[in-house]
Amino acid sequence: MVKQDYWSAVLSVVIVLACISLISTKNQYQDLQGDYCRVRRPVTCCQGRDDSCTVPILDTVCYCDLFCDRTNGEDCCPDFWDYCLGERTPPPPEPVIKPHCYQDGVRYNIGQKFKKNCNTCECRYTSADKFDFVCEDKPCLIQPKLNEAVNQGNYGWKSSNYSFFWGQTLEEGIRYHLGTFKPYGRTFQMNEMRIKNHHPLPETFDSRLQWPGLIQGISDQGNCSASWAFSTAALSSDRRAIQSKARERIILSPQQLISCNIKGQKGCEGGHVDRAWWFMRKQGLTSQKCYPYTSGQTGQKDECMIHRERHRGTVQCPSGIRDEHYKTTPPYRVGHLEEDIMYDIYTNGPVQATFRVMQDFFSYASGIYQKLPQVHSKPPLQGWHSVRIIGWGVDRSQGRKKKYWLCANSWGRDWGENGYFRIVRGQNECDIESFVVGVWAKKNHFELSSAR
Repeated sequence: MVKQDYWSAVLSVVIVLACISLISTKNQYQDLQGDYCRVRRPVTCCQGRDDSCTVPILDTVCYCDLFCDRTNGEDCCPDFWDYCLGERTPPPPEPVIKPHCYQDGVRYNIGQKFKKNCNTCECRYTSADKFDFVCEDKPCLIQPKLNEAVNQGNYGWKSSNYSFFWGQTLEEGIRYHLGTFKPYGRTFQMNEMRIKNHHPLPETFDSRLQWPGLIQGISDQGNCSASWAFSTAALSSDRRAIQSKARERIILSPQQLISCNIKGQKGCEGGHVDRAWWFMRKQGLTSQKCYPYTSGQTGQKDECMIHRERHRGTVQCPSGIRDEHYKTTPPYRVGHLEEDIMYDIYTNGPVQATFRVMQDFFSYASGIYQKLPQVHSKPPLQGWHSVRIIGWGVDRSQGRKKKYWLCANSWGRDWGENGYFRIVRGQNECDIESFVVGVWAKKNHFELSSAR
């Protein structure tokens, strides 16, 4: 009986020690409480035995594989029993944050785009965990920094951020708003009409005041690169009205030149003024009422809609009325000296001038234009443009005498000084005095005579 009690007591002690050992194993890291298995990535607890399923703890590692549950558990992580054995609900997965970029407080997802003046910017992956906008780097037609430099400087003119030019590249501006091709070498070789003995000329002169109601106003070529046609038609209208002493005040159609003068011409993609004058001499133009302007909206030259009916001398117009063609003589080249140009304007009316357009000219708002030094010093992206010179003058507003030409552009009245601009006179600014043309109208119903 004593022997049986002895062994019963020994068994009780073993059971107690086993329980104490188990409790000790589960609590051996009580002073290192924290998240171990719970924060492992990409998985938390590993199935079976996985000797690489560890987490750093002090100067060694602890295990998060379920093999711990089948051993004494001495090498298990402190949170193993609460987390791996499912006694605590695992945390929800971390939210997936979609990649995005920000611009002016607006969020853009990857691949989304926005327009920054004339350049497109796209939200893209740029580097590890970073997303940013990648933008084009094209020169824009309107550049606020360039305008700021003009308006803060002492250049004699001011600029503007025109909304109708905003968002266009410089290349698009040259392609859509100019349109006169540089004259051929043989055209430049035309003999100049020189006046040896000039009469005294006034300090200022404006054809609109000299011939009230006879000088054409400002047109808008829109997105059609056809200054070659607009300046030719307008000059023909001016000279005809002056020569006829107001008996033939007709606004001639630039659309007919754009659509029908196709030999060596490119319509809304540009043209030569000498070929336009050849068309005026051989074919002539009808009126704007007969053949209205449409290419400014379409950007296309469109099909020629008018043909001369030789046996009747009149034409059936696209607008539905009947009209006739108004012709000119061959053009003559005015001398390149400012006195020659002034004398021809004073005597016969406005003239046509072809000049180089630099980037800063598109932003011109007022004053006497002269290209910026920084624009002149860089390899320029430029084009040729033709306008009418209708007068001249002298500005003394800044305490110095500055001579200028008064010119009519074809970009509408919202540009420049109500559609007009002034440019430095006497120094061939942008080659404006290099190729100047005048013309005489052929009579229709009036006797050809001088306006003076």
